[in-house]
Amino acid sequence: MSKKKEMYAPLTRWQYFTKTLYHDPSKTQEFEYDGVIYLKSQELQDIEERNARVNWVLLLVLCAMFLTAIKWQNIVVIALGMVVIVAGELFRMSRLPKDIKAHLTDSGRRKL
Repeated sequence: MSKKKEMYAPLTRWQYFTKTLYHDPSKTQEFEYDGVIYLKSQELQDIEERNARVNWVLLLVLCAMFLTAIKWQNIVVIALGMVVIVAGELFRMSRLPKDIKAHLTDSGRRKL
């Protein structure tokens, strides 16, 4: 049923963000949505490259948070680190264009 919903729902910035959350989208020039393979615009690729750098900073914050929390054993360090990471993820999402579809071109290929 979620597949049908996805077919009729427009591609939002949030959907694009969540579909690219667990891998580095800057490593590919294509994006698959609802079985269609799209080519990304150069502007979207540039944004993704800058977001990849932000992601590395967030990973360093995560490592520092856990190393510091182990040494100090303080929940405040973990809570503060989580706030920084959530704010960083929101910042990454806000940098994406509002109209993702305008930055995608149908390649004519379909994924079955």
